Amino acid sequence: MQSIGIELGIRAPLIAVRKAAIIADAQMLNYYFIPETHPKFIGVDAFEALQGLAGKVENVVLGTGIVNIFSRSKDKLLKLSREIYYKAGGKFVLGLGTSAPLIIENMYGMKFEKPLSRIMTYTDYIKFQYKGPIFWAVIGDKITHLAAEHADGVIFFLKPESEIRRITKILRNKLSSLGRDQNSFEIISILPTFVDDSKEKSRNALRMTIANYVGANKFYSIPLEKAGYKNEVRLIRGNFIRYGLIAASEQVSDKLVEELSIFGGAKECARKIMEYSDRTKIKTVVSAFDLPRNSYNTEFFKKLHNLASNF
Repeated sequence: MQSIGIELGIRAPLIAVRKAAIIADAQMLNYYFIPETHPKFIGVDAFEALQGLAGKVENVVLGTGIVNIFSRSKDKLLKLSREIYYKAGGKFVLGLGTSAPLIIENMYGMKFEKPLSRIMTYTDYIKFQYKGPIFWAVIGDKITHLAAEHADGVIFFLKPESEIRRITKILRNKLSSLGRDQNSFEIISILPTFVDDSKEKSRNALRMTIANYVGANKFYSIPLEKAGYKNEVRLIRGNFIRYGLIAASEQVSDKLVEELSIFGGAKECARKIMEYSDRTKIKTVVSAFDLPRNSYNTEFFKKLHNLASNF
């Protein structure tokens, strides 16, 4: 059985985050995730937003999608997770990630040291006193192996389908060797989504999303290069560094947009998400709406409602 979720992008204001959660809950979607970068610079504090939603929504499972393991202590993450878990009646998942040097060092002023050791330590510590599941954001093979040992699920983002098939095979083999139940280990794919009847408008918006993540964060380049997009990634990153986001987005091909994202009218997007789930065998798909802050307007929420009502 397929599971569907949504999340807004890292620039979404708190009022939009709350409004989208109400739509997800009313349409009885499975998940509602809240991402976090740095609330003083961009977007919201994920836990603060979740505190305001827990107990007010009834159907969706709330989650962090994701929070990093540098900017808060183990005890702070445990405390916040326990509070929301109980307030939400158990409908909460903790999504953790290592983030990247760009964010941890430039925004938080911390050293990006031993990220894999840190996420293992945090996860094992929190698990002793937190009853809910812990999912890891994974990109490379090493963290994927470790996630099978320590986490309850993984979250993919900007991962081509060929890489998804390869990584899920690694996960299945590792889980099997550990004697863990594969069916209880959650695999989630977050897909950038743009709902609009104009294909040109949709592709251009999604080019910006892809260029922003690939250009600013070299970690997202790894699975794309393995999937055969090495030259395209080089051009995106080179233009991003030298000329900025718009120039970088011009190097994102239609093929890459179609590989990594979902776009079209509401019914078309819903159909494509279901087809993606069937092809990849990933039962849980989360649509992410990465937009400029002022784009979370009445028109956007009408489209979001239409999409959610088609599942």
